Amino acid sequence: MSFMKFGLWQVDAAQSFWTGAGTLWVFSAAVSAMDPPRTGDSSFYRWLYRFTHLLAANLDRALRPVLVPEQKQASISNKEE
Repeated sequence: MSFMKFGLWQVDAAQSFWTGAGTLWVFSAAVSAMDPPRTGDSSFYRWLYRFTHLLAANLDRALRPVLVPEQKQASISNKEE
């Protein structure tokens, strides 16, 4: 692999990350801006509201950083050994 190709790969990876982050931010803002369904709204809007909020919550949950088990135990435990 040449240096030039490696440099282009890094630019593409960074661009893909920022494109994905921007898309996720726009999606999150659009979901947050939705009005809650009221009585008399169509069943499709109620379904769409629930579906988009569920999708946004699962994306947030899936992309949240995970602690390594040793770090988690050390941060919770305040007992001396």
